[in-house]
Amino acid sequence: MKVSVAALTVLLIAAFCLQASTAGPQALHSPSVCCYGYSPNPISRSRVVKYEYTSSSCFQPAVIFTTIKGKTLCTNPDEKWVQDIVTKLRAREAVSRAPLA
Repeated sequence: MKVSVAALTVLLIAAFCLQASTAGPQALHSPSVCCYGYSPNPISRSRVVKYEYTSSSCFQPAVIFTTIKGKTLCTNPDEKWVQDIVTKLRAREAVSRAPLA
């Protein structure tokens, strides 16, 4: 019995390692959530603290905004207001990463 438990443990660890290696480094940074609809109303840029794109494996592409209160909203990446918020957040990230002179 001890041999079969040990063999099963080794098999599970090997399967986990194989899955992790085939997922690649991109999978570690991709959101695990897919969106099945979009928020119908635009939100203010001042309420958004971060954004992320859904994985390419999702059925519907989306930008997921996280608000100050921690709520997440699925939005249409083709909408101009969504693109404007993403552009502003990227600019803010670039400024915060810039080396001090």
